[in-house]
Amino acid sequence: MFFKNISAKFSLVYFSIFMVIGINAPFFPLWLSSKGFTERYIAIILAASVLTKLFANPFFAGLGDKYGNRKIPMLYLAFFSSVVLFSLNIFNSLYLIAFIAIISWALFAPLMPLTESLTTTAIKKHNFDYGNTRLWGSVSFIIAAFFGGIIIERYGLKYVPILMTTGALFLFISVIFMPTITSLPARKNISTYALLKNRNFFPFLLACGAIQSSHGLYYGFSTIYWKSIGISETIIGALWAEGVIFEIILLAYFYKFKNYTSPKNFLILAGIIAIIRWALMAFADNVLFIASIQILHAFTFGLTHLAAINFISEVMPSRAQAKSQALYSAISMGAFLAISISISGDLYRLFYDKSFLFSSFLAFIGVLISLKFIKIRKTF
Repeated sequence: MFFKNISAKFSLVYFSIFMVIGINAPFFPLWLSSKGFTERYIAIILAASVLTKLFANPFFAGLGDKYGNRKIPMLYLAFFSSVVLFSLNIFNSLYLIAFIAIISWALFAPLMPLTESLTTTAIKKHNFDYGNTRLWGSVSFIIAAFFGGIIIERYGLKYVPILMTTGALFLFISVIFMPTITSLPARKNISTYALLKNRNFFPFLLACGAIQSSHGLYYGFSTIYWKSIGISETIIGALWAEGVIFEIILLAYFYKFKNYTSPKNFLILAGIIAIIRWALMAFADNVLFIASIQILHAFTFGLTHLAAINFISEVMPSRAQAKSQALYSAISMGAFLAISISISGDLYRLFYDKSFLFSSFLAFIGVLISLKFIKIRKTF
């Protein structure tokens, strides 16, 4: 019965993707630190990995749009990313580890926008809810972060690449079972340049980029910071999982109020909450305080992402959905986030917990851009 349900098959793909992310986000910076990388070089590796989205995501999404079948590149990407992730534990050279880490993300990162574009296309044909499908990715993140923390605390950081490899292999299997949702090959392809020069889409990318990049320090150094104040890997995994639990609640109920206002207003709300979240994080020095702040992750990341998905679905043309998703992933969650992460190492080294005030400033910029420049209207 499960494999006859279209929504369940897509849920399985999201579940698999976030098995990898649920280990990578909390524990990969800690693994890099254990291999001998300093804060600056951890930031550079993470930033370079994210920056690969700028090239890899539009390229593979463009192939999906061009030929009308996005499942084929997903199979190749899932398989080869699992091979590359497995090789991380084989080598000891820091230069080689850094290179492999960056390549692994170049292969893995395009899988998310390809899945998003396939899901939104399938929703139009089969009429199922995006939030209830996507939330299984968040469930997976919680399981991976929490139980991954227990495994890593008990058996060591060497299990970080092993657990990520397991997730990538599971993703390859889930893509096999995913339905082939074809679309007509684009006869008149909208170029990347045409999308970026659009006065509506480009400010949207800038606003999302500012708000999402405010998470850069969090992704890069929150685990290292929490570890420095005596929090164990198990509790760290639980803190990451906690933020995503509230994200699941938002995803489950978003459909009930998504038509009350525009994606622009949701983006503004997400930015305002991000300003508050990071300002509080600059003074969070105990588990209870941090745990209360983690609730806001549902809005700072989850609501920003939902606003972006709805904006693209409502405003962008159907023949450029995959490319629009890829550009959002590559620019807003790629280039902007990479820049933020790249400077987070030095910021953390210089200002320690007070470096989160910089994250608050980035979210403030996102709110300003949203208020002044974004319009919700079709322009193609």
